[in-house]
Amino acid sequence: MSKFLYKIEEAVAMFLFALTVLMVLVGAVGRTAGVPQTWSIDLAQAIFAWCCVLGADIALKNRGHIIIDIAVRPMPAALQTFLSYLWYIIITAFLGLLVYLGTKLTLINTQRELGDLGVSYGWVTASIPAGAALMLISCLTRLKNFITGKEATTIQGRDGEAL
Repeated sequence: MSKFLYKIEEAVAMFLFALTVLMVLVGAVGRTAGVPQTWSIDLAQAIFAWCCVLGADIALKNRGHIIIDIAVRPMPAALQTFLSYLWYIIITAFLGLLVYLGTKLTLINTQRELGDLGVSYGWVTASIPAGAALMLISCLTRLKNFITGKEATTIQGRDGEAL
């Protein structure tokens, strides 16, 4: 993914997170003032679902997910490389399954309404296949970079840091 698209993804995720906070604030102030705004909480939950999947893809691109490597560190480098490929292949298969099943779930939920908003709940469940598709692209890109030597293959963490 180009740096430009990556920056757009980051900006959208940050905007959605700020909008989630704003919607929760609107709901809280409304309840405190005696004028509950139930739509704001429904909207906050929907926006947060999208924020989470975008954040998960950004973390995947930055190797920001936690890795527990206590069992991997003593292994030979060749085995660590093999396991790195294996993990990414398994993750890729899982993400492909999420795209497929998430799409089915989204289509099932198109008739369901999202709380008081009157919009389809499919917009919320669509975050799963969309986020999984973004992460699938990230995993496939990383696998390609492993194979071409543009990126080192490792599943070993660094003390005090996440990969």
